[in-house]
Amino acid sequence: MEVVVGPVQASSVRAFVSYARGVLAGAEGPGAAVPSDAARDYDEYLVQWEELAASGGEVTWVAETDPEVMEYLVYAFYRLAKDLLDESDQPRLIPDDAVAFYVLLVGAVLDALTEQGGSQAEFAAHLREFWPSEMEIP
Repeated sequence: MEVVVGPVQASSVRAFVSYARGVLAGAEGPGAAVPSDAARDYDEYLVQWEELAASGGEVTWVAETDPEVMEYLVYAFYRLAKDLLDESDQPRLIPDDAVAFYVLLVGAVLDALTEQGGSQAEFAAHLREFWPSEMEIP
């Protein structure tokens, strides 16, 4: 399955990577509850995005991934986002400068799962409807 995120400003990618690293590095809280295999995969993506953003300007990230693996990762990401918001008194935790990449990333992953059809499309539709944020996920 192909996931395409962008074009988006490299500065938004850098801001999201910085935010995500901070969440995942926490010894306590929702970031600590992310399964170790998912955290490892997230870290690999963070490295890719950081390298991509180093070029500056507008960037587009394209990845080929196994649909079942992405379904697992996006569900863990969804749970993390939900847990973070449940513990907060704010409607959004993503820094303003990271929002563009975050929204495109979530939308692109859900679109790619939708294109797979069947249960993965139903799963993506459910997550899109209930994604924990006041932001509109395209």
